[in-house]
Amino acid sequence: MSRKHNHSHSYNQAPHPQNPQQTQHSHRPLHDNRNGRGNFPKPNRTGQSVNYNVLKCRPVITQSSPQIQHDHLQVLLEIDSGTRYWMTINIRSGQDEVFYSIDENYQHPITQRILAADLPQGFTPLDKQPNGLSLDYIRDKLVDLSQMDKLKQTGDPKDEGIADMLTTLLSNVKRAADARLFIFGSRFDDGARFSSFDLAIGIHDIHMNQGSGGGHAGSNGIYQDGALLAFYPAEQRWSAVFLKFASQSEQTDDRGNAIG
Repeated sequence: MSRKHNHSHSYNQAPHPQNPQQTQHSHRPLHDNRNGRGNFPKPNRTGQSVNYNVLKCRPVITQSSPQIQHDHLQVLLEIDSGTRYWMTINIRSGQDEVFYSIDENYQHPITQRILAADLPQGFTPLDKQPNGLSLDYIRDKLVDLSQMDKLKQTGDPKDEGIADMLTTLLSNVKRAADARLFIFGSRFDDGARFSSFDLAIGIHDIHMNQGSGGGHAGSNGIYQDGALLAFYPAEQRWSAVFLKFASQSEQTDDRGNAIG
């Protein structure tokens, strides 16, 4: 089970295995790109079906990536062939409060299933079925929902939510030559107009995708939850990021609809 992120980890100053002169867990970003305030893909919470995929890739860290756009962080991604994608992930609460868990030493059987699958780089569609790679926060107990922390509301321009924590995680992956990201969410193919990266293909809905009500209920489903996982082979260690909306029920039926 997950041990959620804590700012006082004793291993924050441990040397990085690929570069002993660098610390592996520092919350200071490696760039100063905090002025982007453009558009972002609308969250897929309007009744659309989740185009469920996992993206195996590495982050691109530049002066323009990651960048903050409203209450999201946009990040360039790359595979070994040079093909690039991008993701957008919540870093602050908007109209609907967002809860998060960041675990820098994540332990759960799903990680072994991911490794055993030997996924190719790039996108892999998922079947939204149990006992495979599809994620379900509730049924697989991927994270203790009751212990998640609340993201602060958008409004204070100096408050960047978890942007620095995510940037640190991504920078750690970038520094470790053998590390990889596994990003679970909804693939989109029309995102160029939403990003300064000018790339059409990417991934969003990197959060729980069940238990919603009202107009968002149409996108509910089981075994289609989003998350960001990172694997460091040299350390045999996983990091994980989980997100959910406050309005999403923690109990759902076999169609992912809220109970109670």
